Amino acid sequence: MNISKIKLTPSQISGNAEGTGIVLSVSNGFQYIDGKKTDSLTHIKYETVFPENNYEKTVVKVAGTKPVLTNEMLQQKAGKANVRFKNLTGMFYRSNSGEYALSASADGIEVIQ
Repeated sequence: MNISKIKLTPSQISGNAEGTGIVLSVSNGFQYIDGKKTDSLTHIKYETVFPENNYEKTVVKVAGTKPVLTNEMLQQKAGKANVRFKNLTGMFYRSNSGEYALSASADGIEVIQ
């Protein structure tokens, strides 16, 4: 079985069925073509920790160019915000160094209390 074909569920990534976590930072995500970064903004990257999964830190990519949260908004919230990801999924890939890493994405993100 090829490990990179295994799809992970919200529970497996976040430790809960709802896909909730805590966003620590936000950055722009750009398209890559043939391994080279382009100037085309395609997604927003949310660096997130999942308390119910031993505070595992993961970057979750959400398609679109308008962030729901910004780093400035996070500063106003003491540097973190509780969120719920819509349709959180993940899969493993092999990095250039040969180690396995997690790639996570979601269809959307919602700030929760």
